[in-house]
Amino acid sequence: VKDDSDDVSSKSCGGDSSGLAKKQRKARTAFTDHQLQTLEKSFERQKYLSVQDRMELAAKLGLTDTQVLVAYNR
Repeated sequence: VKDDSDDVSSKSCGGDSSGLAKKQRKARTAFTDHQLQTLEKSFERQKYLSVQDRMELAAKLGLTDTQVLVAYNR
């Protein structure tokens, strides 16, 4: 007599591994009005930010330098 209780099929384990390889996106940053105004004014004065300027602006606005970079690229 065979006991099937130990048999595990790929279907029951979520056999589709393609979903595991995908990276989850981070939630989109919701900028405050103050942050948006400051970013827009900064962009009007200076189209390209140096790393130092970007880090200073990020610190001033309470954002990461990556968030400032992404905002500038939009």
